[in-house]
Amino acid sequence: MRQLITKPFPYFVGVHSLEELVTKDSRVCVINILGSESRKVTPVSHEYSGGNIVAGVQYGRRGILETKLGNIPIYRSIRDVMDHDIAFDIGVVYLPPAAVSQAVAELVSYNHQLKRIIIVTEKVAARDSRNIRMICQEAGVDLIGANCLGVANVWDHVRVGGALGGDTPEEALRKGSIAIHSNSGNFTTTIAQYLSTQGFGLSTVVSSGKDIYVHFALPEFLYAAQNDPRTKAVVVYVEPGGYYEKMALDWIQERRFGFNKPIVACVTGRWKKEINRACGHAGALAGSGDDALAKESWFDEYFGTGAFDPKNPQVTKRGVRVSSIQHIPDAMKAVFEKIDEVTDFAPHGDLSLKPWLGDSHLKLPVELNIPLVEALEPYNVQIKEINKQVGAHYLRQNMSDKSGASRMNPQTQVSELHTRTVLELSKYSMEENIYFSLAKVMPEKVDIPTINFLLNLFLKMDEKRMDLVDLARENACTPNAYIASQVALIGNKSLLEKTRQHSKFIIDLIREFDLTDETTKIPEEVDDYIRQHLLTKDEQKRSEVSKMLHGEIIKTKKKCIPVNVCQHIIKLSEKEGLAIRDTYEFFLASIGVCIFWKPMLENRISRQVVEDSISYFYIVARIVAYSVIDRKNNTYWQRLINTKLSNINGSFTENAFKILFNRPATETELFEFKALIGLTITNGPGTISAKGAKESVSARNNISMAFVGFLTNTGLAHGGNGFEAVHYLLGKFKDITLPDPGDKNHSVDLKTLSLEAARVYGKNKQIEKETGDLNYKRIPCINHPVFKGNDVNVDPREQYVRAQFEERGIYNIFLDFYHNLVQELFNEGITKNVFCVNVDAVLAVIILKFVWKDLHEGKMSIKQVQDIVFTLFLFGRSIGVSAEIADHRDRGTDMDCRTPENKLSYVL
Repeated sequence: MRQLITKPFPYFVGVHSLEELVTKDSRVCVINILGSESRKVTPVSHEYSGGNIVAGVQYGRRGILETKLGNIPIYRSIRDVMDHDIAFDIGVVYLPPAAVSQAVAELVSYNHQLKRIIIVTEKVAARDSRNIRMICQEAGVDLIGANCLGVANVWDHVRVGGALGGDTPEEALRKGSIAIHSNSGNFTTTIAQYLSTQGFGLSTVVSSGKDIYVHFALPEFLYAAQNDPRTKAVVVYVEPGGYYEKMALDWIQERRFGFNKPIVACVTGRWKKEINRACGHAGALAGSGDDALAKESWFDEYFGTGAFDPKNPQVTKRGVRVSSIQHIPDAMKAVFEKIDEVTDFAPHGDLSLKPWLGDSHLKLPVELNIPLVEALEPYNVQIKEINKQVGAHYLRQNMSDKSGASRMNPQTQVSELHTRTVLELSKYSMEENIYFSLAKVMPEKVDIPTINFLLNLFLKMDEKRMDLVDLARENACTPNAYIASQVALIGNKSLLEKTRQHSKFIIDLIREFDLTDETTKIPEEVDDYIRQHLLTKDEQKRSEVSKMLHGEIIKTKKKCIPVNVCQHIIKLSEKEGLAIRDTYEFFLASIGVCIFWKPMLENRISRQVVEDSISYFYIVARIVAYSVIDRKNNTYWQRLINTKLSNINGSFTENAFKILFNRPATETELFEFKALIGLTITNGPGTISAKGAKESVSARNNISMAFVGFLTNTGLAHGGNGFEAVHYLLGKFKDITLPDPGDKNHSVDLKTLSLEAARVYGKNKQIEKETGDLNYKRIPCINHPVFKGNDVNVDPREQYVRAQFEERGIYNIFLDFYHNLVQELFNEGITKNVFCVNVDAVLAVIILKFVWKDLHEGKMSIKQVQDIVFTLFLFGRSIGVSAEIADHRDRGTDMDCRTPENKLSYVL
């Protein structure tokens, strides 16, 4: 084999100076010119270089590639190009890795005038790369790459190979005195742009690639840079792996070739030290002594100084190493000052952060509140449109057995809604939890009166609607059924749809005109938009409710842009004597957007949730209104649902209690009531009530029908089963005189009572087992499939609530009985350990305590108590289901709750 040697190298190097690598006289042939990358990059290179690409090869076909400077002819093969007498001295290869070696062999074989080959392809096998080098060395052809972006001669305005300088190389590649050799193609362009910020331009730029073999490596680059009269200094970007840099520095110091120009070196990849496989460039994998730290030490020893510190710049005439590419401009400036050289031009731009994207609606600390700059075209137009979007955006997916709202924590067995446990939620009021179910955060204090206002407003209705509920009760319908019948009739009523459209209008208006909390004056163009789309000369009926809503908006102390905009619209309409279309619905929408605006801006919730918020409030309030047990004798309910507005500002929680129990709650009862509601909010997305709602959304029903799906998926086994415990306790306390279950100083002998209950249970259990009946009737609300196996077992949920009650001095004899009972069951040998009292007991004992007096005074029947138990479950679960519906509407897809055929089975 013939081996060409070029002194001072022990191998062939075909260039003496960097200015020879590619020139304005170079003629180029591109292999695989119509490949996905080449067909985009090649025209840019051709036009930047003044038309230096004379031919392209697309194996097996002929044609042309259109450019602004004319068409580039395309041939079937390299031999086809030569047969057409087309002369070129540089070949560029864009082929897939397996074909690169063959293409190089053909280029060398058919074109004896060939000087250089640039291989853009990445992932060329090391074996092929070795063979390619042998072929080119033998033929006297310089090889650059593989896995590179080629070469640019900035003085000659020529680019050959890949996309050095991007789509606008004339902007990134400015004429100057710095040569760049970089293992990274993209960083080559970045470094070029960074250098211009201190007034440095470029002579020649080489993207060397970083495969195992670097064919135009640092030794030959520095040799050619020394002989280049245009180049005053060099920047090198170095990745781990290989000894090319050490070889170059050693040869300089051995004076194998003279080199006295300064170098600014950036060594990257410390993080790759511990990995044992290629990550990024194939050759950027250190072996023995060639990791990033080792390469840093090579350069530091050569320079005679450590890494460059911008705050205390220390450099030598040989140059300096930088730890980050952003320090390259300052380091080069310091080096030029050291060698008494001047920069190439005035500094152009700077490296300060220039964010295109931001959110002016969120308050940021001063140090993070970096001013935005307008993006370059066409991105500025695109960003303007993006900024009009607001709220969280979710990927659509199958949500059949998934939820982004609730879960059952597998470790604690405590259910969570939006990452907060039901134990935490049991401390909050219904109105706070209703808001939380949608917003994922608790309401601000200033918003709670407004939330109560809306919920109480939606209790108002025509009492005649309840005739159907009475009929359903006469037909023995359970609470879920008769409430569902009324919720189904809500449909997507005009009130809700118009409110939704107004909410959309308000959000669109704010985002379209980029209004923020800092907007002090509403522009005139906004007024024109409002006049055109919202105001009308037609008289709009202004009801007492509308007037009250108007007052709520005007007098609110809340400060945010939706409030400002809505107040401005009201004032504009009054000033110009115009009316607001659908005034009542607009006022409702205004309030809804205002109270949910912040969570939407924080991307906690989607825009759709905000637009639907009034619908959720309306339906949950109506569920409470329809749930009244004895409406003809419940004067509190009658006052709450009539059209008078004097009672609209109270607590919704207190009103819900009045509707269900026909009396006001004491402070203690209100705390217990909140606990009861909070504990039933969710039990995870796997419950059939949650699945009923999700399946309804999956069928693309409206929101009210999704609530119907929830209601119809409850029943006597899910929701109504809570009465079992109440019924059990009533049986045990039926012959006991008990004036007040909350009085700790009662005269009941709980130990004796619980001992008798334990013995009766044990006897019945034994009899039923002896008869072979293993499905004997168990005591409700004791034991748990998870909280078991210890000597004394505890349900942490019940323990938490009990501790809360004890802290506030709240006593419940029925809960006390349960704890005595589990102890006596163990003492009598009926259970192997002390069972836990589970959280369902808490619900039962609270309800029984509430109804005890009325039940014993004959004011309430057992059937009514049963309905109350079921209804209280529906109160709590309707809040959690609101979150499930909103989540599924945000994330789910049509029919995603359908069971696939392969999961079904036929049973004989």
